Amino acid sequence: MISNINEKELDQKCLHLIGKTLVDLGQVKPANEKWVLAQRLSQILTKRYSNLSWQAVEQAFEDGILDSDEFHLCAKTMNKWLYRIKKMIWEGWYNEQNGATHLIDSKTKALLSNQKLIS
Repeated sequence: MISNINEKELDQKCLHLIGKTLVDLGQVKPANEKWVLAQRLSQILTKRYSNLSWQAVEQAFEDGILDSDEFHLCAKTMNKWLYRIKKMIWEGWYNEQNGATHLIDSKTKALLSNQKLIS
């Protein structure tokens, strides 16, 4: 979970994820802007998504890059991607608890196995 990652390690993970995401989106930003985006992502994760696993964060960005029409990386885009994965986990958990496991796709199943219920 994000809340179990120390601040320095989280900042480094965020910086790496931002760099990878910018490359995947075909964007070029100077190092200082990448650092600002990484710090902002770290803040968003700590304040709003502290119960997500890092695997879920990476999946949110992967899905955001490949499956959405958001091509500009900013705090609003990152939050949309994270909220979408949180909602997907909640719906998967709900379906699992109510015996509708056939409605849960394999990606969500993998996240549920590594994710506690998030608030």
